[in-house]
Amino acid sequence: MLAAIGGISLKHWYNAPEFFWRARQAYHQAKGDPLCLHAAVFRQDGLYFSLSVWHDIEAMLTFAQSGPHRRVMMAADRLADLNRFYHFSCIGVPTSDQAIQVWRQNTQVAK
Repeated sequence: MLAAIGGISLKHWYNAPEFFWRARQAYHQAKGDPLCLHAAVFRQDGLYFSLSVWHDIEAMLTFAQSGPHRRVMMAADRLADLNRFYHFSCIGVPTSDQAIQVWRQNTQVAK
């Protein structure tokens, strides 16, 4: 299994409606994919996160490069300041706290 976690912060409050509309479509795309074993979105420490767990890397890449997910990622640079993803192997679905810990350890901003 492969987990993917991404965190964003919006550039401006007025970007929220467009971003969340696009993100909701991508969330439903993931939930409807039979190779997506888990999909969740949540907020922590002022950041918005998405966490998904996939059967394998091919399933995750197919999702990432298609449909609503591709469109939200194309708009993300315009809407969000922070948009970092991290992928890691797992033997079970990690909790949101576990995934955020892995994300923070592996996506430190260069100073």
